[in-house]
Amino acid sequence: MTTYERLLAELGEGLDLDLTPDSAGFAEIAAEDHLLTIRADETGEKEILAFTTVATAPEEGFPMDTLKRALAANLFGRDVVGHHLGLFSDSLVLSATLSIPDLSAEDFAERLILLARIAGKLADSLASPAGESDTTAPSFEEEILQV
Repeated sequence: MTTYERLLAELGEGLDLDLTPDSAGFAEIAAEDHLLTIRADETGEKEILAFTTVATAPEEGFPMDTLKRALAANLFGRDVVGHHLGLFSDSLVLSATLSIPDLSAEDFAERLILLARIAGKLADSLASPAGESDTTAPSFEEEILQV
């Protein structure tokens, strides 16, 4: 059993779910209204990539304003709290790379929840009209880091 498989098993055990990876090494879990896809490197001992869709483009594609705001959110990693936001096919995808040697089952669970929370906040932010902001609200980073 690889460390990746062990981490998935421990996470699944804590949630009473079967998180056995499929034949390609992928596993999925729902968190904070987002479906997270998880996959490790080929050895299952170095790193885990976790990702989720933040937004799917309408038939005519994303409006230019949405793409500009996504790029701005991604700049320097500030609004994505060090995660990665990118365009894949017709979707904006948020991803995180987790170093397996540094990861406990609890850390793994926390990082997945954080990824889902960030995705939710980004989805809400990108769906709202440009320029709409509440200056009395906590900053994006303060809000998603609340436990």
